[in-house]
Order: sequence, then C-alpha cells, then structure tokens
Amino acid sequence: MRKLALAVIALAVFAVAPTFGATKGIEVTRAGFTPNKVTIDYGDTVTWTNRDNANHQVVSDRGEFPASPVLAPNQTYSFTFMKSGSYVYRDAFNTKKRGTVVVRTGVSITSSPPVAVYGSAPTVSGFVSSGASGEPVALDGLPCGTTTFGRVASVTSTTQGRWSSPVKPVVTTVYQATWKNAKSVQLTEKIQPRLSFRRVRARRFAVSVAAAQGFVGKYVVVQRYVAGKRRWKTLKRVRLSKAKPAVAPTLISSSAFGASVPRRTRLRALLLQDQVGPCYAAVQSDVVRA
Repeated sequence: MRKLALAVIALAVFAVAPTFGATKGIEVTRAGFTPNKVTIDYGDTVTWTNRDNANHQVVSDRGEFPASPVLAPNQTYSFTFMKSGSYVYRDAFNTKKRGTVVVRTGVSITSSPPVAVYGSAPTVSGFVSSGASGEPVALDGLPCGTTTFGRVASVTSTTQGRWSSPVKPVVTTVYQATWKNAKSVQLTEKIQPRLSFRRVRARRFAVSVAAAQGFVGKYVVVQRYVAGKRRWKTLKRVRLSKAKPAVAPTLISSSAFGASVPRRTRLRALLLQDQVGPCYAAVQSDVVRA
C-alpha cells in the first residue's frame, strides 16, 4: 500500500521544461571588476557583488542593460542576458574601471504544456539570442524507443527572435532546436495515455486507455473518496482485458467492471507509472459519481 501511495503522489510530479541559466559572479572592488571579462551562455545571469567598503554602481556603456542601484558594501545586482553580443560596462563612481560580458550565440526551448495527453498538440517554442525575426530554426525529435533524432519542423523566428511549432508526439519525445551552429538543451515532452472513466449504469463502470500501444493485461487503480477522512482510498484494481484499433497508430484498451459503492460516491481511476512503461507518463482520470 505504501508503494501505491508513493506512486499516486508521483502523478503530481512531472518533469518541466528545462530552464537555462547559470549564474556568473563578478566582484566589485577598489581595484575594479574581478574578473573584468566573462563569457557566458545566452540566458545566463551575471551577479555583481560589492566587496569594497565604498559604494559602486554598474552602468552599461550603451545602455544595453539597466544600471544597477548604488551598491553599498556587500550588496549585489543581477542581470540575465537574453541576447547574444558583447556588453561593455563601467563603474559610475570610477569610470576608468571597466568590464565586459560576452554572451554566446544560443537558442532556447520550452513546451506548453510540459506533459500532454495522447492525441493533443502541445507547442514547442523558444527564442534565438540575436532577438531578430526571420531567423531559420530547425526542430528535431527523438521519440521514446528510437535512437536517432529526426526533423520535426523548420520554422522562422518572429518578433524578438521568438519561434514556435505545434507538435503531435504519440509517445514521450525529446526535442532539440538548432539555430546556426547553436543547439538548445534537450527538452522532454512527456505524453500521458488518454484515460477515460465513466459510469455505465448503477454499480457498473468502464475504463478505456487510448495510446499508440495496447495495455491489455495492465491494471487501472480505482479509488473512492472518503469524505470523513478527506482522502482517497483504493477500491480495486481493474485489468484491461481487450483492445481494438482506432485511427492509426491508436489502440484502445478497455474493461468493464462492477463496484458496490453508495450512490453519489466520488470515484477516480489511476494508470500508474509501472503500468504505462517508459514511453508514457502516469495519468489520472476525471472524477465520476457512482
């Protein structure tokens, strides 16, 4: 029962789209900036820390990033660089003390939603670090169970360098964007089977699972809500007993079953991770009333 409870908790914990962004530290001293030149990746953050006993202020020569507040001793200022290029700055209190941040070319990637239901079309998107429109971006995908990336889409950036593409993965898929010679991080888009749970008539119910594979022999956990204890309790396990093809590559696995519960009892079904396998994510049905 403890293992089942942990598996249920895991339903709420999904991998999200990776956030890029390391942090590079620069010390502000009486002698100047240390180091006075840093090279970072697109999307990284630079944090300046005043290690002197006097005030300092970080100011961009060309106004390419906001000036810091006046930094008292031990105070910090951070800025995230979302555009590639070379950024020259100075100390407003001593303009001979200068520094440079070099931001490498890069392309970001994210998805919405990060966990999608089978048959839906999530959107994969990001930005190119030039911030320019009209830039060609290639999107490649690696579906679960395969070993080679394949081209999914070729798109063009728009305002502020944003690019996007709808995708329709049938299994959990890893995506990667390429712009010029830069590659994004690898993004995993998790796919849940489409789980349907419904009441057929009094004390009779049906469950079905749609995916690009069959799940005959796997089981669905049916739970009832115990209002007095404010928690869900496992009622039974239901084996999926038959499968039928739908529009390729979809297979629908299903089972009908009986459950003796009071009328209006709240019920739900869970298809746990150990039942869906490595190419899908665990899924929970909508709540139905007995």
